[in-house]
Amino acid sequence: MMKPLGLGYQKIDMCPNFCMLYYFENGELTESMTCGHSHYKPRIGRGKTLVAYKKLRYFSITLRQQRLFMSPRTAEHMTWHQSHHAVDGVMVHPFDGEAWKHFNSVHPHF
Repeated sequence: MMKPLGLGYQKIDMCPNFCMLYYFENGELTESMTCGHSHYKPRIGRGKTLVAYKKLRYFSITLRQQRLFMSPRTAEHMTWHQSHHAVDGVMVHPFDGEAWKHFNSVHPHF
């Protein structure tokens, strides 16, 4: 359903106890370095493929944000905080708060 929209995902094996991801160089490990649980389910029969106990599906936020900015209507909502001008004494969004204003003054590049 997501692939035709250009919004794929990456499958990453993980420990069934949620203590470790088998990512990059960790993909060759056969058991968790934290809890010692096996990475793969026991093979039944003659199947040669290894099946991980659990898989994490990682959805990249970059592709989703690019997709949101493709529509001018959605992009207008995504950039509202940049063009919004607050009325003194009235807070309608966290952007109007002092903490947000302080963050913007300390990190102008963000």
